[in-house]
Amino acid sequence: MQLLLPQVIRNMTALYGVHLVTYALPLLTTPFLARTLGPAAWGTLAVAQAFALLLALLIEYGFELSGTREAARVQGDRAALGTLLSGVVTAKVMLTVAAALLALGAQLAVPAFRAHPALLWISFGWAASQALNVMWFFQGLEDLPRVSGIDIALKAVGTGLIFVVVAGPDDAWRVPAVQGAAALASAVVCLRLATRRAPLSWPSAAAIMQTLRLGASMFIFRAASSLYATSGVFLLGLFVGPQLVGYYTGAERIARAFQGLLTPMYRSLFPRYSRLGKAPLPEARAALGTGMRLMLGAGAALTAVSVLGAPLLVRLLLGPGYEPAIPLLQVLGLLPAVIAVNMVLGLFWLLPRGMDSTFNLTILGAASLNAGLVVWLVPRGGPLAMAGAVVVTEVAVMLALSAAYYLTQRDVPATLKRA
Repeated sequence: MQLLLPQVIRNMTALYGVHLVTYALPLLTTPFLARTLGPAAWGTLAVAQAFALLLALLIEYGFELSGTREAARVQGDRAALGTLLSGVVTAKVMLTVAAALLALGAQLAVPAFRAHPALLWISFGWAASQALNVMWFFQGLEDLPRVSGIDIALKAVGTGLIFVVVAGPDDAWRVPAVQGAAALASAVVCLRLATRRAPLSWPSAAAIMQTLRLGASMFIFRAASSLYATSGVFLLGLFVGPQLVGYYTGAERIARAFQGLLTPMYRSLFPRYSRLGKAPLPEARAALGTGMRLMLGAGAALTAVSVLGAPLLVRLLLGPGYEPAIPLLQVLGLLPAVIAVNMVLGLFWLLPRGMDSTFNLTILGAASLNAGLVVWLVPRGGPLAMAGAVVVTEVAVMLALSAAYYLTQRDVPATLKRA
């Protein structure tokens, strides 16, 4: 199977543009925010945003993967696409209400949120707006250039406004406010364009339940992986003060920006691998090898740059006073190479071959491992222990997925044999 066809390259380019304005472009605001807000206010903002992103996982519910996979399978069926789009949009609205109730509970229970309720709710609005976007629909159709251009333009404006509206520590709430407004505008415009491709209707209760079942396995994966992959800032804030959280936030944002450069690559390739689920094993293995060379090559290069360039990156992006972030970045910088392997084995092999449960059990085990490491190490070692716990967890995932690949590559799963 040819992977890097012109259509795939166009979609990959479009996804890189979306990624740059969603994750990498805000990195340009890091020097400004680090200096303007200071470590304490920036740490408080980071905790609120990290928790909001955890709630956004409930809203997104794994549809980024399961919806994309299903849309790729029914590309030519307008009625099926309409049913899928209607079910996912309705389910996400219902899940937004549930996430808001969780946010209310957190406001009452967490002292930092009681002290800054406006920051919590504005951050929630920003994260929810991102989760409600229907980019997954166009990703499954492998038709991203137009919607990605709209998303890029709106989010670039939102990022630029940060430099205009933020003048000091008291303006921290304005960061998620302007970014959330841009994300909401993008979500509305993209949904309107999606309805031109597939009819939007009010689904029945049975259809909504079917949609939730469709995304359930991917929700388990996304939620469990985020407990150790993206919630470090929030968890760290439960153990150490805002200033130490600020150091970790700076290092993590740089590391995640490098790691995130793998995301557009896997998203553009995922629809094609989704259609390889029942392909002959020799063809599937050959395609997997191509994906591994692409992803691991990119991941290794990103790891080298982030680890070796940590002192320069911290000095340029965070500025004076953030020197404690250097060793944190050197540890977190190991992630891209490891995660590249995990993406290939999990998303390009196990999921397309219907082995969702194996994948999810691996991720759930990793989440449990990480929770134990955090409770044991972070109170003693602080931010550096948190960084180490994340890396150790990802290595454990890589070893488990490698074992799963070795055990399953020779035989088609029984479920597929019966199909």
